[in-house]
Amino acid sequence: MTWNSTLKRKTPMRRAAMKATSKRKAATKAERAYMSAQADAGCILCRHLGLGATPAEIHHLRHGVGAGQRNSNLMTIPLCPEHHRGTTGYHGLGRREFERVYGVTEMDLWAMAQKQNLATVDAVPGFSTAQP
Repeated sequence: MTWNSTLKRKTPMRRAAMKATSKRKAATKAERAYMSAQADAGCILCRHLGLGATPAEIHHLRHGVGAGQRNSNLMTIPLCPEHHRGTTGYHGLGRREFERVYGVTEMDLWAMAQKQNLATVDAVPGFSTAQP
């Protein structure tokens, strides 16, 4: 087998410039305060199950967005690490199994969190629970 010399490059290929992979804006000060207040309130699912307030991290709802996308910083719920990333949590079980096991949807949990954290929701500019 012979080597085809026409495939040799006279100049080496250059690597393309790195592009930003995310067009997502950083959370505003008000959004950070809102998410912090939610996390401080504890896991919404633990409270729903009668386990009391447990330390929580923020879960961005998957409702209404495509695969690989993240919802708004205002469409979040506080979940403890086990109910968020654990084997019995949302990311461990998947949406359908999570809803079957616990009997609630993400939107049900979001509505519960909004009722319990009403003051923090209304403090975010441009986002209000007040009916027109």
